Amino acid sequence: MASRIQLQQSLQRPYDRLLFSKDVLSQIFNSNFKLLQSPAPASIQPTASEKKVINTISVYGAITLEDGTEVTCYEIALQSKVRIEQSKVAIQQYARRLLISGQAALVSFVSPDNKKIWRLTLVAKDSELTSDGIKEKSTNAKRYTFLLGPGESCKTAAERFESLSIEKTIDLKALTKAFSVERLSKAFFDEYKLHYEKFLKYLDQSNCKKSAFNGNEKLIRDFVKKLLGRLVFLSFVQKKGWLGASTVDYKDGDPEFLMNLYLTSGANETFYERWLKVLFFDTLNNHKGRPNDDFALPDKKKVKIPFLNGGLFDKEDIDQKVLTFDPKLFHNPDSNEDPKQRGFLDFLQAFNFTVHEDSPDDHTIAVDPEMLGHIFENLLEDNKDRGTFYTPKEIVHYMCQESLMEYIVTESGLKRDTVERLVRYKEVDKIEAAVLIQVASILDRVKICDPAIGSGAFPMGLLLEIFSIKEVIAYGSNSSWNPASAKEKIIQGSIYGVDVEKGAVDIARLRFWLSLVVDEDKPRPLPNLDYKIMQGDSLLESYEDLDLCVRVEEETKLFRDENKFSREDIDHLKSLVKKYFAADNSEVKKELQHSIDDIVSKFIKGQIQDKVRRNNDALNDIELKLATANRQTPKTNADKKKKEDSLKKLRNILDRILKEQERLKGIEKDLKQIQKNRIYPYFLWHLWFSDIFEKTLPN
Repeated sequence: MASRIQLQQSLQRPYDRLLFSKDVLSQIFNSNFKLLQSPAPASIQPTASEKKVINTISVYGAITLEDGTEVTCYEIALQSKVRIEQSKVAIQQYARRLLISGQAALVSFVSPDNKKIWRLTLVAKDSELTSDGIKEKSTNAKRYTFLLGPGESCKTAAERFESLSIEKTIDLKALTKAFSVERLSKAFFDEYKLHYEKFLKYLDQSNCKKSAFNGNEKLIRDFVKKLLGRLVFLSFVQKKGWLGASTVDYKDGDPEFLMNLYLTSGANETFYERWLKVLFFDTLNNHKGRPNDDFALPDKKKVKIPFLNGGLFDKEDIDQKVLTFDPKLFHNPDSNEDPKQRGFLDFLQAFNFTVHEDSPDDHTIAVDPEMLGHIFENLLEDNKDRGTFYTPKEIVHYMCQESLMEYIVTESGLKRDTVERLVRYKEVDKIEAAVLIQVASILDRVKICDPAIGSGAFPMGLLLEIFSIKEVIAYGSNSSWNPASAKEKIIQGSIYGVDVEKGAVDIARLRFWLSLVVDEDKPRPLPNLDYKIMQGDSLLESYEDLDLCVRVEEETKLFRDENKFSREDIDHLKSLVKKYFAADNSEVKKELQHSIDDIVSKFIKGQIQDKVRRNNDALNDIELKLATANRQTPKTNADKKKKEDSLKKLRNILDRILKEQERLKGIEKDLKQIQKNRIYPYFLWHLWFSDIFEKTLPN
């Protein structure tokens, strides 16, 4: 029986079928694993469409589990230049057919183009254990995948396989448990929270609490969330090979760039101030000032770092402050294996990262953006008090599919079973081409808005569902398919979200950026999501009692109300927001944002002035009444009493009007500050998200 370290070393080697069989499978399953003398062709061969992805398939062995389950061992060699994460339709359809005659399969996916990473996938029918044994629940084939090879840590896989090898009974339940992503999710979250609390405690006890944060503990919490979020984002990006590359082709970046930057920088308390801030704000957020994407390492060597931005690395007020950190918060050379003692960069290195968000039928045993969303959702302010709870992936998946099916049926008039075949099972072979074109057009017009977006689970789930449906339509019709541009088009045209908590907005945007990164072969600037996922109180379209709802005048009038936005005003704002989404120049972004702010400020000022004007009219009216009353000469005591009562009443009204004047001045001042700080206690639905209120007709 091999130890965890021996298994880890074996799994970190480039793929070799014989060595993997001898050093891993035989060590875990002993005599229950049978290796064929020579690989045999698989009985189920790929279809013509699947052959675009799959080159060869062979059976090289079998495992007999102790509950009688036969697990066939397959080796699938992919076609050249095929990326498995972009070919999930073909893989899923073939995997489903693999299980026609069996309960489970263990598949090694090997690419001729990337020897550093290979995938070990357990494919099993969706089943449950009952008193009568394993009972199949559906025909869905679930896939559980470890990323292995020299480019991966393989620590989790080694730990799981070591535990599996000492199980008293290795049945299908035990094998599936070894591939469980839930255990990884809990371990990652528990340790992430530990590091979050360490950073909080350090800043709370340092001089920086007063000098940089003015004693504001919420500001400290928000800063730490964003700092750790940026580092986690860069852990995904360095996995792509985009940090520290030798050329702008970005083929050979350093997968351990952050740790190596820390070690070569001197590994001291100035790491954040001297190096991370330069990386964040002068590099990843700097396009024009860096010829050829150059970044100078501590040893003066120049490497390539892409311009990404999208808002994630925008410099805020707190980023102007000088901050130092205990170096052990990042790396503890004396204890980099102990979760309670190691630094944050040690922690990140201990886990596999994948930028792909899985579906309930497809699990990669690695840290993905969905898991990141779960973590940050649990770190949001007072979640339970606000009624905010994490929604399991399976529930999100079900709700997204149900919503889309209802929408497509309503818009198209198609039968539900036809739509269900496409949406739920991704089957296109029995659906007419004209129907597929109709559904694709309907999906182009859908608007999705979450008024309490949290970490972005529901809009992200819908993005992935729409993406998958469009992918299978393209796959079934042999149409060209560009995953990156397709996903960006869905985000720009269909996704909207609001949350009162700024931290939630930051994380939701982060997940959407990561969803784009997965499909890119080379880095390019991230889209700006400032006007797609926004902070604000979605329950209010007013401030105090000032109505901030935009009322559009559809017809141009000679003397139209200037406080009401015309169709031209709205179209101009939408044009600016569209340009801002794609802007990849910081100066252009500032100009566009300034123009957008001017339009919003003009509208708000108009609303205030309208109320001031009405108040002034009331003031003039009451002053006239007071003057008239004062001129009256009472003839009797009763008249005198009547005049005094009238004057008292009028003066009370005057006092209220004058107080209202002062209150309106205060509101105007507040709104100017709110616009400046961009933390909104309201949300301008009919201004920011006017698209979602409009009925878009087919071309």
